[in-house]
Amino acid sequence: MKDKNNAEATNDPCYERNFMESRLESAPHPNEVHSATADKLVSELKTLIQRAEEKAVERAKAADRVVRDHPYQTIGLALGLGVLIGILARRK
Repeated sequence: MKDKNNAEATNDPCYERNFMESRLESAPHPNEVHSATADKLVSELKTLIQRAEEKAVERAKAADRVVRDHPYQTIGLALGLGVLIGILARRK
């Protein structure tokens, strides 16, 4: 169970953002940073960003497949959400 939660946490974009922010907050003052440490941090951030981009593309492709597999349900859902948003926007 712990492995499953850990795997879900590492796939969560919020977890990655919090991890990245904690890495930046714990970094030493810029005057104290050695170039090797800075290079390592930059490469880690680039890797993290690349992984996030890959996941975004993967999820966009999955959404595209769902829309193509169920076009009428997608149109119905979009229509229903549009009506709901219109009703809520019109209310005072």
